[in-house]
Amino acid sequence: MPQREAKFSVSAPANEVWTFIRDFQSLCTCIPGVDRIRLLDDRTAELTVKEKVGIVPLIVTLTAQIDSEEPPRRLHATARAEHLTMEIDVTLQETDSGTEMTSLFKVQGEGQLKPVVDSLFERRASERTAQFADCLEKRFGGVASTNALAQAPAGPAVAHNRVGRFSRWLNRLWRRLLEKFTPRGK
Repeated sequence: MPQREAKFSVSAPANEVWTFIRDFQSLCTCIPGVDRIRLLDDRTAELTVKEKVGIVPLIVTLTAQIDSEEPPRRLHATARAEHLTMEIDVTLQETDSGTEMTSLFKVQGEGQLKPVVDSLFERRASERTAQFADCLEKRFGGVASTNALAQAPAGPAVAHNRVGRFSRWLNRLWRRLLEKFTPRGK
């Protein structure tokens, strides 16, 4: 199961950072790719996330739920979609200069899309973590991040080939559909 751990030093007290993480609307404005959010209750939200696989847009609707929390120190949540399950663990630790936030994301692709989900997560995790750090910096001031990576079982070259094959297959399918349903001139 691919996973990514990241640590952020945030120039704000833990209670302020906790309030931010616990507010789905605020938090999701900092998560790259989140296009829409609908609150279902104070522990559950439905998110629409957009990503690109090559030139093909991938739109996923996730149901995110806070499973457990210990304010203002720890939160565990899961997000589920048809071919994807994510586990998210966040811990906050007070420091002399603010708060250290540690996040651990575990992603599990399922079914036929497992290779696509796993490789997309691996390819985009560093970029998305940097974007999240930029958002935290804008919100709280100075943020430093250090990232630790646990590689996916498939190496980057294998994952890249799967995504390339999938992208080419989608392109061929798209061309066939266009040819079939496009009116021909006389």
